[in-house]
This record gives sequence, structure tokens and C-alpha cells, in this order.
Amino acid sequence: MKKLLFFSLSLALMSCQTATPEREIGYHPNKDKDVANTGWYLGTDAAIDVVVALDKVWKERDFDTMATFFADSVRITTSRGQRYQTAEAFFAPMKERKNTSLSWELMSIHSVDIKPNTGGEHVMARFKNTWKDSLGNDRISNSFESYYVVDGKVVWLDQFAQRPLKEDAQ
Repeated sequence: MKKLLFFSLSLALMSCQTATPEREIGYHPNKDKDVANTGWYLGTDAAIDVVVALDKVWKERDFDTMATFFADSVRITTSRGQRYQTAEAFFAPMKERKNTSLSWELMSIHSVDIKPNTGGEHVMARFKNTWKDSLGNDRISNSFESYYVVDGKVVWLDQFAQRPLKEDAQ
């Protein structure tokens, strides 16, 4: 009888707990009213798939297909501080560059939703870049890209770079 009473009491206590949404991951610094009582949420595969598919056509330098991934009112900021308001303007310098030694590999990607009541997800991707410098030496660096994806379109893209470590001259 005691076991049955304990089991019943345990069930009653568990049923009183509020359900935590399965995607919630905790800490949330945003104090906006629309997200006041929510945490950050894990993003979805759909937002990550947009960035992965964009990366694939970017490697192929398929600028026409790349353009379909960007919203008409996109905002793009490069790691060198250039700001573009259209995908076509962003592509223009890339089309002129003919650096055939540049390649990159997607190392990690994740998505979070910091305003779950608004829509859109923040996707962060990390890349390992490889190229030959002017002396023909292999160089490696890391780059990070932060995308804001809404309804399958990149609304903004911010790029960040971590240049190769300098070798000590001894």
C-alpha cells in the first residue's frame, strides 16, 4: 500500500510541473516583451539546410543560384567591413576575383532562435579556409559567418575572419 501511495504522490507532483518546450536551451538576455519569459531555442534543420545549400552553390561560384538564397532587402557585412544592401552588389567583387587556390570546408554549424515569437533563426557556421599566398605557401585560416534566416531566405549575413597565426621568427 505504501508503494502505491508513493507512486500516486510522485505522479501527482510530476503532473504539476510546467512543461518546458523541447527546443528551449536556457539563458536569454533579451528583455523585449515578446520574449520576456522564454529562453533561447535550438534552431531547426530547415534554417541550417538553407546555409548548407548556399555554401554548396557558393563553392561552384553559381551566382545566379546564390542570389535565390538572399532576401531582396538583404544586409551583408564582410570581415573587412564592407557593407552591401543587395546580393548582386556583394557578388560583384567575387566575380572579379580569380583566386583559384582558395577553398574552404564547413567545420561546424548550428542554429538558435532568440526571438521565438517573431520568426527567423540565427545560423552560425565555422569554416576552415585554405589558399596559397603570393610566395606559393599554403595558408590556413578560420572564418565565421552569422546568418539570419527568415522563411528560407538570408536576411542578413555577417562575416568574421581569424587570420593565420604568425610564426615566430627565431
